[in-house]
Formats: sequence, C-alpha cells, structure tokens
Amino acid sequence: MAKQEGRQDDRSKTPANAPDAEAVYKPKYVPLWNNFVTMTGVFLTAMGFLFLVTFALFHLVTPNPNPYVDIVGYLVVPSIMIFGVIIIPFGILFKSWRLHRLDPKQHLAFRFPHVDLNDPVQRRAAKIVVIIIFVLLPVVGVSSYHGYHYTDSAGFCSKACHAAMHPQATTYEYSAHARVACAECHIGTGASWFVRSKLSGTRQVLAMWRDSFSRPIPPAISHLRPARETCEHCHWPQKFFGAQLREIARFKSDEANTRLEIDMLLNTGGGDETTGREEGIHKHMALAGQIEYIATDDKLQVIPWVRYVDKAGNEWIYRSDGRPSSDPPPEGAVRDLDCMDCHNRPAHKFRSPQDAVDMFLESGKIDTTLPYIKREAVNALVQPYPDAETAIRQIANHLIDFYKTNYPTVWERDSASVNNAVDQVRKIYHRSFFPAMKVDWQTYPDNIGHHISPGCFRCHEGTHVNQAGQAISHNCNVCHTFLNPVRKNGHDSYIQEGEFIHPFDLNGKHAAVRCDQCHTGGKSPAPTCAGCHTDITAYRSGTLAVFEPFGITADAMADSVECDGCHDLEGPTSVEAIDAMCMECHEDEEERYTGMLAGWEKEVSAKIHDVRTRVGGRAETMLRKLEHAGPYHNMEATRRILEALLVEPEPPADAADTPTPEG
Repeated sequence: MAKQEGRQDDRSKTPANAPDAEAVYKPKYVPLWNNFVTMTGVFLTAMGFLFLVTFALFHLVTPNPNPYVDIVGYLVVPSIMIFGVIIIPFGILFKSWRLHRLDPKQHLAFRFPHVDLNDPVQRRAAKIVVIIIFVLLPVVGVSSYHGYHYTDSAGFCSKACHAAMHPQATTYEYSAHARVACAECHIGTGASWFVRSKLSGTRQVLAMWRDSFSRPIPPAISHLRPARETCEHCHWPQKFFGAQLREIARFKSDEANTRLEIDMLLNTGGGDETTGREEGIHKHMALAGQIEYIATDDKLQVIPWVRYVDKAGNEWIYRSDGRPSSDPPPEGAVRDLDCMDCHNRPAHKFRSPQDAVDMFLESGKIDTTLPYIKREAVNALVQPYPDAETAIRQIANHLIDFYKTNYPTVWERDSASVNNAVDQVRKIYHRSFFPAMKVDWQTYPDNIGHHISPGCFRCHEGTHVNQAGQAISHNCNVCHTFLNPVRKNGHDSYIQEGEFIHPFDLNGKHAAVRCDQCHTGGKSPAPTCAGCHTDITAYRSGTLAVFEPFGITADAMADSVECDGCHDLEGPTSVEAIDAMCMECHEDEEERYTGMLAGWEKEVSAKIHDVRTRVGGRAETMLRKLEHAGPYHNMEATRRILEALLVEPEPPADAADTPTPEG
C-alpha cells in the first residue's frame, strides 16, 4: 500500500498536461501483413497453387507427356509459388522496419487477422475475394488449356522461344513430320534428357537474348537422343521388309525441259523373319550387329574409322586414313550408328534448286512448255541475293526479262504462265533460302542417298578397308536395283533390271566419280571438261582470279589443243601416258618433246620444294591453289608464280582474298 501511495504521490507531482507514461510505452498492435508486398506474395502463392493443380490434372489425363508442359507445371509455376512465399515475410519485415524508423519508440507486435463476417467491412472484403476466385478459376482453366496446346505446337518452338529457328520451322511445315511435335524428337520422354535439353536451352536463351547465336544454327545431329528412344516409337526397322518402288522425275536444262524418269527398287528390307526375309539396308545397317564410327567434323561427313561387331562377337575395323586397323582410332567421339545417321533431315529438308524445280515441273505448278524454264528458274534461284526482299524482286526481273528478250512471242502469248512461274520460283526460294540466317540447300548435308552430298559414300566409297583387306561394299545393287526401260521400235517394250544409266556416257575415270562431285543441286555444269574443271580451264586461259596479281597470261596451247588432245579418258592418266599422247602430234620432233612432261614435273617439284624450304608456311596457301589448278596446264604462268613467291613470300592481297572456284 505504501508503494502504491508513493506512486500516487509521484503522479500528483506530475504536471497536468504531461503525457501518460503508460500511454507512451504501451505496445501498439499493427497488422503488419496488410501491405502491398505481402499481399502480392499471397496472391502469387494462391495463383501458383491454382495453376499447379490445373497442370497436374492435365498431366494425369494426357496419354503422351509433353516436356514443355512439364516445364511450366513443374518449373515455372512452383518458382512463382516459391517467390510468393519468400516475399510474404519480406513485406512484413519491411513494414515493421519502416514503422520503427518513423517512430523509434514504437513497440510493434504481429497479430493474425481476426475474421469476423459480422463486421460489414470484412464481409464486404470476403465477397470481393469470393467473386475474384470464381472469376479466376475459369480464366485459369481456359488459359491453362490453351497454354498446354500452345506449348505442344511447332509455333511455340520456332517463334515464341526460338526465333532463330525460322529456317527449320519453315521446312518442318512442308515435311512428312509436320504433325509430330518438336519435343517428341528433340527431347522425348524421361527426366535425364529433359534436364539435359533444358540445361542446353538455358545457354541458347542467353545467346538469343544477347543476339550471339550462330548463323547458321549448327546441325543438331550430334546432340540428338538415340533414334531407338524417339524415332522407333513410330518406326520399327525390324518390321520393314521387301523393296520399295521409287520413281524419280528429272528435267534437263535444255529448251524443251526434257523429262527423264529414274525407276528403282530400294532394297529397304528388315530383320524379322516373321514379316519377311532378313535382308536389305535396315538389316545390315541396324539389325545384323553393332556399328560404331568416328567422324572428324561437326557435320559428321568425314568418317575415317568404322567398327562392326557381328552377332557372333567378331570385330572388324575399317579405316580410310591409310592406317592399320590395329592402330588407335582417330580423335573424336565414338557414335553408335542409328537411324539419324542416314535419315538426318527427316523434318528439316532444304531442297536444292534442281530438286525443287523438278518437283514443281512434275506436279504441273510450273508450265513445262516454257522454253528453258528449268535452266532459268535454277539460275534465278542460285544468285547471291543479300536479303529475301531483293531476291523476290530480282527473280521476277530475271525470268520476265529472259522471255521478253529471247522469246518475245512466248511472252506475248503466255505471259500468264511466265508470271505464274515467277510466283512458284519465289515459293521455292522462301522454302530453302534464308539469307538472314545464312542458310540454303548447301548448309546442311542430307545423308539419304548420294546425289548432291556424300551421304552413303561417307563409308561406301570403297576406301574403308578392314584388317583382312576387305573394303566396305560400294556396289550400287546392295541398296537399289534400277529398272531400265528397253526400247524396241522406238517404244518402251519392257523393263530390265540393271545398273544406273547416266543421261550421257561417262568414260574412264569419270565413270567412278561420285555423284555429288558433279551434282551440286544448283546450276548444272556444262557436260564438257570446262564445265567441271573450271579452275584448270581458267588457269590455261590465264584468267584464274587468284593468280591475276602475278601477271599471268594464257598458255600457248590454250586455244589450239582441246583437253582430249592430251588426256585419253579410256587410258591411264600417268605422266608417261600423257607424254606418249604428246608424241602422237610431235613425232617429227621426237628429240625435243620426248619426256617433256616428265621434265616439267621434275622442274616444278624442285621449285615447289625450294619455295617451301626457303619461305616456309607463308606461301603454302598459294602453293596449294597452284597444285589444285594443275601447274602443267600453263607452264609459263607456273614459273612466274614460283619465282615471285621466292622473292615475295607473302601472296598479294588481292590473290589471298579472292575465293577459288570449285574445280
């Protein structure tokens, strides 16, 4: 009591207008959760939960899981929820800190919200929350449904995420796999490849954001999942059997656009005796044992080492680099041969101008009666246009000007056909040419066949030899049988199995030249020596651009002696054989011309060795170009070049920068 009285006495001494001490230090209860950051966190958490439930339901009712739906459902949505949960306490702490900073004497305490629906204010807020939930539920459901189908579309892959994939997306739309979702081939099912693809995708997204991605995009063949885990969900090589009839229509580049038809049986075969005989391409390539190989380039076109293990466990190693099979394999990753090593462009095939124009002519989209339309359409397509807009304009100018100038009557009578041809050639350009991404039909080699790229001949060219001295077969009949029409009385009377018959005779060594070494898919070379050997022809005439800075002139025999005057295509191509050809014309000057080419060879070899010894690698580029052009085709020019390289080892700037045409 005394203490209480003392307190009362003390209070009585306090001035009347002084603030009450208990009022100053009494804790103030503030609803810290009621702030923008915390409420945003609550909203994100609630919305994330709704989306998570929705995507989980889609996952349960979908027979084929979609990896991109999994990205949203199991990565994006949980990330949103976690972010919301994190910022809820952050908002509370931030509000507490801010209030305490405004009034350091404040003592704040957290109180959970008190729900009392009898309170008109809370009841009104509850009504708003319920209305929002009922509005959001159908919105979330509909958006999730459409989001699911959008992430399963090619447009999502090619436009929303991968704008740089415009060339691949365009060819995909015209492929046989246009109804197959991108993820089914590029990712497939399962967690390991899903994670691997997403880690790679993170790097790709960063490259897109920084605009530092490669142009063109590198081929995906070396990073694709094994075909047995993707392709063979629909295609089962073991169950294939028999042969398939292929009819290929080609058109010549002559005035009449002459049609040629190639008929063949493609020996697909299979490896299941219950469906047919065990034979054919699929049997020996994928079902009769295990095949591994090493490629030394990114596009898997150079294959110097192949290992084949048959079902009995016998191992055979085939090499084309001249090394014995017992030597260590060359550097590079060892790959198991599967479907994708041959069918490497199943959904992204960039047709060559030749093939595309042939297809449009065969289908009637381009009028075959227009003179030289095959040749001129291809010529219009292969020009180096800087962008698509220029190409569209110049293609029209090229074709219309050609017919106005060379065939005015055709233009007057059939201008509608010419204009239609312009439109169709433009469509071909849009499908196979993408200047912004530096992509055309030559960018990605197609390994099916061997028409304009090595394809089968990467291994089946006859130079891969095993430890027993046996080479991988390069017999045409292993894979296909040609059905050649036999003409009698001017008409096709019956079909005969046989070898491929080329439109014009290929003699000597030219009969063994690979198809892709002449056929590029672009402008057709003239069926002459100069049509293919452009470097040699230009060097003979003294017009090869790379050597013009050396002041070379035409060879003395450039205008008087044709190629077959020195080269017998039916005979050997040795120096002695060509020397003998010389003597057929110079037999009266035997002492002067006997062994002339052998003497040139000795002279050039000595001078090249001298340049390499005295100058080193600085002149190596020019020496290789000289060897490619054939130094004996213009001997005076060769002497001038070699003498200049000894004096000035660095090649002239113009010569070093000028690209050398294909020979």
